[in-house]
Amino acid sequence: MQLSEVAAVIRSKNAGPFCVTIDLFFDTREDYDRARASRLLTPAGVAEAYGVDESTVKGVHWDERVLAAKVSVLRWSSSSDPFCTDYFGAHLHHPLASSELDATEAAV
Repeated sequence: MQLSEVAAVIRSKNAGPFCVTIDLFFDTREDYDRARASRLLTPAGVAEAYGVDESTVKGVHWDERVLAAKVSVLRWSSSSDPFCTDYFGAHLHHPLASSELDATEAAV
């Protein structure tokens, strides 16, 4: 099951010129828990989805009050780079959204 099948809203945006933030919102507690238990939404899983070093993933933050998560990743090029293909970071969520959720070994 892909992340896009579980999350009600997935969006990305620049968080300054060198970082992108991906917001994830879930409709149900079950979907939130499924995503949170996945290896995909860990620094290692995010790095693998984007094909980058884990050190570029600045964090995966969860908020169960609103059934949401936020993923922060350093951009591989500055948003002001003349060859940047996405100045606003609005399409940078796609590699994560199209990745498969898988259960982790550890309990959350």
